[in-house]
Amino acid sequence: MPEISAAAKPTVVLVAFYNKKALGVRYLQAALERAGYAVRTVFYKDFNSVRPSPTTQQELELFRKVVAEANPVLVGLSVMSSMYLDTVYQVLDAALSATSAPVVCGGAFATMFPQKMLERGARFVLRADGEENLCRLANALRNGTDYTDIPSLCWMEGSEAHCNDIGGLVNEVDQCGLPVVDSKSACYIEHDTLVEGDPQLSTRSYEVIASRGCPFTCSYCCCVNLRRLLPKGIHGVRTRSVKSVIDELVEAKKKCKKLVFIHFYDEIFPNLPGWVDEFVKEYGKRIHLPFTIWSHPKMVDLETLKKLKSVGLTEVIMGIQSGSERVRRDIFHRYETQEEILNAIKAIRAAGVFWGSFDLMLQHPFETIQDLKESYYLVKQFPSPYELQLHGLNFLPGTDIVDMAIDQGLCTAEEMEGVMFAPMEEQFGAYWKQDASQESQAWYRMIYCWQFEKFRKKLLSWEPDPTAHMVELDLCYAQAQKMARTRYLYKKGYVVWRRMVMGLHPTK
Repeated sequence: MPEISAAAKPTVVLVAFYNKKALGVRYLQAALERAGYAVRTVFYKDFNSVRPSPTTQQELELFRKVVAEANPVLVGLSVMSSMYLDTVYQVLDAALSATSAPVVCGGAFATMFPQKMLERGARFVLRADGEENLCRLANALRNGTDYTDIPSLCWMEGSEAHCNDIGGLVNEVDQCGLPVVDSKSACYIEHDTLVEGDPQLSTRSYEVIASRGCPFTCSYCCCVNLRRLLPKGIHGVRTRSVKSVIDELVEAKKKCKKLVFIHFYDEIFPNLPGWVDEFVKEYGKRIHLPFTIWSHPKMVDLETLKKLKSVGLTEVIMGIQSGSERVRRDIFHRYETQEEILNAIKAIRAAGVFWGSFDLMLQHPFETIQDLKESYYLVKQFPSPYELQLHGLNFLPGTDIVDMAIDQGLCTAEEMEGVMFAPMEEQFGAYWKQDASQESQAWYRMIYCWQFEKFRKKLLSWEPDPTAHMVELDLCYAQAQKMARTRYLYKKGYVVWRRMVMGLHPTK
């Protein structure tokens, strides 16, 4: 049978927000194309955690034109986060004004709050994995057939959302195929302009996930609640085969000409028996690029790190979140001990991994000055060098910590709604701001500055009363921030150098 031309194929428009890489959308595009659809993917604005920008009227008009010209059978919006809902809602309105085709929303936020998206104007919501069910929905709409038996599908019946049971998921996620690396009919809308082509192709870092899901129960993260929605028999963590991961990275190397390193975005890098050994063998043979992984203090293993380091592991990113065992256990629902944290960091150093980056969430309503001090005294024990990423706590809809804050009287339900659904600039501002007492500010600065050896002698002398040295601490903190920017450039330079060395000597 002759292949149907792209012009003759029915079209689906997919939209990714604030993410030029958007793996979820790329998996959906691949599934739709296998099912016989042309896909016009819109990468709508880029991510900026420091100065995020809401959409403009010019950008919305560009989007309307794309949708109208595509004449789609369906428009799909990937709504992963509540932090940019203002833009999502405006794009949803723009889609509805540009076409009579129905709009379907998916992604983490839409999965947990389907009624919000339906009440806002979406015709459908698809919860959880969408590869199979989105194709079924597109087929039903194209053919004018019944869609009400499609698993995971939600729609409005009167004033209430009707949600079918989640289904159509598989444990063997290789069956979902590979994400599209080069979205040939894509465009990128940002800064009041539209650029044709896939913006990922110019990237220096490629993001890949080797697994879906997370085994942990952190109260500030939606992963645990998404896992609770999975039907019986579907595993909370589903790992791809090594072959599937390597095939994707081979394609990324071929398409992304500027590529210098790989970032594994798994919540926790896979550690199934035999998986790492096979990965090391194939990655060293076919990819040999520097790469970064996320890990957890309970999952770090020295021998595994040594194997990964031998084929390019250059950085391990790990959440510590607090040096206070009380905060970690009772508030964050993280159950690693101080000893496990320190042993994990020591293993990263002992394995010879170039860099360790450790996250801490500080200055939130649950935290006391004593908790901050405990974070400082834990950080003091980290073997150098390392990098600290300090930030605040965002209350995200659908996370366990939201109810904890209300139950403990830290805020009312109404106040929490205002916090969770504030405009984007306010939410990101709260993530980075340091709105706290002078004593809290002092210990925050002590923690941050301890990363840099040049400040440690002074910090030791200031420990009895940091607030008495706020002027000096502010100066050190400003210097430390400049040093962090220089260190960032050094890290990037090392990765580029490492890529060149590995290119010349693939076994290194």
